[in-house]
Amino acid sequence: MTEQDLHKSALHDRHVALGAEMGEAAGWEMPLSYGDAEGEAAAVRERGGIADVSHFGRVRIRGDAALDLLERACTADVARQEDNTTMPTLLLGADGRILDAARLIRLETFWVLVTSPRRREPLLAHLRTLADEFGAKVDDQTLKTSMLLAAGPDVPGILDAVLPFRASELAEGAVKLGSMLVARYIAERVGETRPWCARVQVPNMLAGRAWRFITDKAGENALPPVGVQALDALRAEAGVPRFGEDFDETSDPASAGLGSWIDWGHDFLGREALKPQG
Repeated sequence: MTEQDLHKSALHDRHVALGAEMGEAAGWEMPLSYGDAEGEAAAVRERGGIADVSHFGRVRIRGDAALDLLERACTADVARQEDNTTMPTLLLGADGRILDAARLIRLETFWVLVTSPRRREPLLAHLRTLADEFGAKVDDQTLKTSMLLAAGPDVPGILDAVLPFRASELAEGAVKLGSMLVARYIAERVGETRPWCARVQVPNMLAGRAWRFITDKAGENALPPVGVQALDALRAEAGVPRFGEDFDETSDPASAGLGSWIDWGHDFLGREALKPQG
């Protein structure tokens, strides 16, 4: 894949201006580090940092049959998921092999599946096939939006001072849907790192302003930027499974150590192939 073929996030020019070492990450040109990956990881552990994670997929599922589609596609029991929450789930093929380990956000009128960076396109094709069967609507939001991750022990208080809602009150697994400058955002509290961690999805038109503010204009509440290499180290420390590192499309849930991600009480795709494991 040449540099011209790589996707670029809406924040690409800002990363370059900050002197980031840019490189390929799952088909995107992303900031690998800003000169000191170990120092960036240490900053998150000690206080906090902010990262561009727009290379993760963001797929919206909606329509009257969305729940039926997701109950079939996901190993988690989506029917019991409450509004304004996020939870981990596997998506399997009919042979029980792992298509991805993702997070599913449930909002009042639609869902968003946040995929592993390298699995967006295969999952889109998979979900669109199921959508044709069930009559749901699947929309790829990845290139239309940006996603930022803020993590660190001091981040809840810092975000409280700069955001229009109290991030510190988000319990792990909670989601906040709101508007800022007439643009809608989705904030979710996740366990991507051991320190407190949240991800925020915003329209591309808002991403640059949000990034500049939190890294430069927020005064004592400004957070340093963190690259992909530091985030990968922090995810490994937190035990967050990563596609391509801890498992791949040849893995089944048991061999990947992800059997606990399965709720056996519903008829998900791949269940029959895994019956001996259940």
